Amino acid sequence: MTKLSNEYDKLLQYLISQDKQKHELPVKVKPAKKETKSEEMSRLIEESKVHSFIPSDKFDDGSLSLGFNVKQFSKMMRAKLIEEHKKLQSYERPYISVSELCTCLRQCYYVRKHYPVNMNKLYQFSFLYLIQKIGNSIHSVIQELYNFSETEKTVVSERFKVKGRIDGIRESFLYEIKSIDTEKFKNTYNKEHYIQANIYAFILNTEYDYKIDTITIIYVLRNLKKIVAYDLPVDNKAAESFLSKAPILKSSLENSQLIDPFGATNETCTFCLFKDQCRQDKYSKIVPPFLKIKKINRVEKPEENKEKKSVFLL
Repeated sequence: MTKLSNEYDKLLQYLISQDKQKHELPVKVKPAKKETKSEEMSRLIEESKVHSFIPSDKFDDGSLSLGFNVKQFSKMMRAKLIEEHKKLQSYERPYISVSELCTCLRQCYYVRKHYPVNMNKLYQFSFLYLIQKIGNSIHSVIQELYNFSETEKTVVSERFKVKGRIDGIRESFLYEIKSIDTEKFKNTYNKEHYIQANIYAFILNTEYDYKIDTITIIYVLRNLKKIVAYDLPVDNKAAESFLSKAPILKSSLENSQLIDPFGATNETCTFCLFKDQCRQDKYSKIVPPFLKIKKINRVEKPEENKEKKSVFLL
């Protein structure tokens, strides 16, 4: 017991002496070595691994994140768009789609006949994939919450050999749901959206037992802060005029006879991947918008026809 007490006293005395030295004697601290910029950067990356933010000039894609490669993600989205494009090309489509009736028929012919396209020019705007997914989600939310009697209804016109799908139906209303960029929304409805919905209504009224008299187009702005809806009347004559294009396109496809660019606009021509092919194939009656030359008719004034007289200044 005495021996243990002595050992304890010795240890206690040692700790006391160490404590005194710590307070009485100045401790010289060796200055830390100043890190170079490269050493500091390496240390930061090592400490935080994936989640560190480092200067944008460190990466080729200009990203500020080591954990998420924006450029690589864009490539992934573009790959998905191209994959879906190829999948659509592999389907056998006996019917003409309603959306095809609202665009250039020659472009539809090229697509249906699998004319080659430059894949490097296809889907340059890869964020289209993200926009499509957001649009699908918006459709699902509205269809889930609103009191539609039918949603995602497929309609087929055996008379015109046309097929399409309707977003929603309730009583005498047919609904078309669209998501749109805030900058592109002009506080009015898009004519093409109305044409598509009008065709659906015409098919339901003439080939199905429906009595649709109103088309409601619902626009959801992609900032998710505003929804605008428009009620429009059904126009049977306009719908039938667009549906009459379907047999023309179908016959052209079946007989492999190139069709004129019916329905082409400046916008469709601007973004068309078959523009060079279209220029090479020429046309018979319908001139593609990108080949049209505006003629300026200059009307001469009567005074311009008179012979000019010389004027001498004194």
